[in-house]
Amino acid sequence: MSLNWDAVTFNGGIKEYEIYRDGVSVGTRVGTSFTESGLKQTTTYKYQVRAIPNVGDPSPLSAEISVTTLATEPTGINVTEYSKTLAVGDTYKINATVTPSSADQNVTFTSSSTATATVSSSGLVTAKAAGTATVTVASKSKASVKKTVAITVNEPPPPAGE
Repeated sequence: MSLNWDAVTFNGGIKEYEIYRDGVSVGTRVGTSFTESGLKQTTTYKYQVRAIPNVGDPSPLSAEISVTTLATEPTGINVTEYSKTLAVGDTYKINATVTPSSADQNVTFTSSSTATATVSSSGLVTAKAAGTATVTVASKSKASVKKTVAITVNEPPPPAGE
């Protein structure tokens, strides 16, 4: 988050500017800009500034300005495996993480062929019938960020002795 303001003129000059966030002093600057990092995502903060002269009392606080931080946008999705072979009746859990780690980690799972393999909202794939399916893992906050997992389903082997 970055703030900029117009310089103020005082007889004797300005020593520095004091910046307040939500009514609490968070620092001083000699210039007319202030940058702060490490703030919570999607949170509104209220800022004010006052001039500290070289001589005399500080100026009153400026008018309050509200700033709302943005959420970190997802840039990618990592999955533990990009392809998996299962037998009919088998299950497999797709583990997915969104990058960067500060982005919303919620994802959706969809199967291209639910007749071949279904997938639950938690990423549990169930092999239904022989064939292939693609499971798409997409970011809930930015659907264009996605990865696919190729699922191949084979008939189970016949029981031993048959």
